[in-house]
Amino acid sequence: MSLSLQGIFSRKNLNLVVGLITLLIFLWIVMFAVPGLFVTLFETLLGNSILILLVFLSAMYNTNLAIGLSIIIIILWRFSHMRLEQFII
Repeated sequence: MSLSLQGIFSRKNLNLVVGLITLLIFLWIVMFAVPGLFVTLFETLLGNSILILLVFLSAMYNTNLAIGLSIIIIILWRFSHMRLEQFII
């Protein structure tokens, strides 16, 4: 099975690609407009419990979705805990 641009942007996958691009734009707008939201999500006990509950509830319906959601949360968590001193040698 080879991947090509015509296969990715076919009629079958058009809704998926448009939805993914819309989700990325929405996340960018939220992170730009309300940066304190991500600080409270990843720094407080209530925010962490909301994220864990979101993963568990999505796992009840679709395990692949829960795995993908947990990977995205872990990546965002790592970005939220990055400091400038880590990049200075």
